[in-house]
Amino acid sequence: MFTNLRPTRVLLLLLMTVALVATGCADAEDGAATVDEDQTAADEPSAAPADGDEGAPEDGAGSEAAAGTPDGPATSTDSAGVEVTGEPGTKPEVSLPGGEPPTELVVVDLIEGDGDQVPEGATVTTDYVGVSWLNDGVEFDSSWDRGEPATFPLNGVIPGWTNGIPGMREGGRRLLIIPPDQAYGAQAPSPDIAANDTLVFVIDMVSFERPPEPVEPGTDDAGVEVSGEPGEEPQITLPGGEPPAELLVVDLIEGDGEEAPAGSIVTTQYVGVSWTNDGEKFDASWDRGEPATFPLSNVIEGWTRGIPGMRVGGRRLLVIPPEQAYGAEARGEDIAPNDTLVFVIDLVDVNQ
Repeated sequence: MFTNLRPTRVLLLLLMTVALVATGCADAEDGAATVDEDQTAADEPSAAPADGDEGAPEDGAGSEAAAGTPDGPATSTDSAGVEVTGEPGTKPEVSLPGGEPPTELVVVDLIEGDGDQVPEGATVTTDYVGVSWLNDGVEFDSSWDRGEPATFPLNGVIPGWTNGIPGMREGGRRLLIIPPDQAYGAQAPSPDIAANDTLVFVIDMVSFERPPEPVEPGTDDAGVEVSGEPGEEPQITLPGGEPPAELLVVDLIEGDGEEAPAGSIVTTQYVGVSWTNDGEKFDASWDRGEPATFPLSNVIEGWTRGIPGMRVGGRRLLVIPPEQAYGAEARGEDIAPNDTLVFVIDLVDVNQ
């Protein structure tokens, strides 16, 4: 009910409709924790195309090899014979050499850029073109052809992008050669992408937004009472009165499994109640009989900031003020305008 996961448009999921590969995103009927429609602008990018003062190398080889960055993969000068031509700010042309593709992810900076460096878990705005190795360089997707750059969270795309984009700088142009195990594997998501295909992208970094800073858990539960055993749906009792004005994060059970980093994809069991509506339950994965999976980059800010640092096996209480939930917008009869939302969340699994 509360997922409203926008079909994150852009590169990779399909390329005819261009619905970005949202790895592990919950379906709308999953009701997964309250996705903020304003937080992901993938369908309506507003940034202008990047411009630069260097042309892409005609032989496709990048700049001098960088030994990697704190925020991204090591880059290379070995473009595996892929040739890229075209000026910055214009659509590049990509020519493949034929033969067997590389078996590992290849990352080459064609133009390094001089802007800020993209961190892991960021939401990026890019212009890009993608071609298929097995289909002899057939173009399957291009933001240039739609006339505007595309915006999406790095943790909502195929692993080749998630792993290959961090470390890019604004104004840069990067070549990615993505093996099947970091793309679509044995799937053939469109006529232009074969099963076990290697995908080749040239990407211009227009801009990015850093993920919100996580909030450290405290002990102030604002009088909210939670009962119920681990592995069972918890019961939430609110104290009444005015809700807290700040996001509250309280570990009810700390857990001893993997820690969820910012921007990760999480699987949770959860229940949510409305403060304004006297503790009325508006959503629960428990009622659907299975946990819900979704990227932390694609939910309301209270989840984006309140889940990182949680460990698998843990149970966490979030008390989320309106400005980090739905603000003045009412969501049906169960979430009032300017409502404070209270969630109890069990972390089942983490996928980075």
